[in-house]
Amino acid sequence: MTEQYFYPNIWGRGILTSAEEILGEKGLNALLNLVGLSEYIGNYPPDNIQKVFPFEHVAKLQQGLYDMYGAKGARVFAMRGGEQTFTHSLDKYNKVQKAGRAAMALGSSELRAKLGLQFFSKFFNAVSDQIVRIAEDDNYYYWIIERCPMCWERHSEEPVCHLGIGVLRAAAKWATDKNFRIQEINCTAMGDKACVYAMDKQPLD
Repeated sequence: MTEQYFYPNIWGRGILTSAEEILGEKGLNALLNLVGLSEYIGNYPPDNIQKVFPFEHVAKLQQGLYDMYGAKGARVFAMRGGEQTFTHSLDKYNKVQKAGRAAMALGSSELRAKLGLQFFSKFFNAVSDQIVRIAEDDNYYYWIIERCPMCWERHSEEPVCHLGIGVLRAAAKWATDKNFRIQEINCTAMGDKACVYAMDKQPLD
């Protein structure tokens, strides 16, 4: 039996509430029925940080978007959902938000982006079963997810963890007030060892 891993309830709830904002109540209910998660219809996880929302459910919701809207639609919806989930969740972790602001108060956009990635990687590792580490070269920062819920037990010929792009875009914008180009270049669903996102060191604006 595959070992189970979990997100905190607040992130599961954020994924569902953001999906409702984007798809509407009927659209979300159709998605939940499609992926066999009808227990969440009108019954979202509580707004707390208990770590009990299964990785399998995160992945099923992402796969369901693909099945309903195709690759392009799923990408758009998942990225928007990631941005909204980040914003909603950060509001609930007020102490984390204040600590992050203090850590990233000074320096260039490039430095604040690096500090932000380091800060949030530790945050993700502390409050969820997701495992993240950071690397860099001359041109990119790399957000490397070694245990990824978005493509958990999924298989694909292309990267599918678009929710993560939305989260990283929102995090980078929050840390620097700038927009950065971010792309997933490796994905566990494709057979890679980890899901790897490359973020340009220089902002777009």
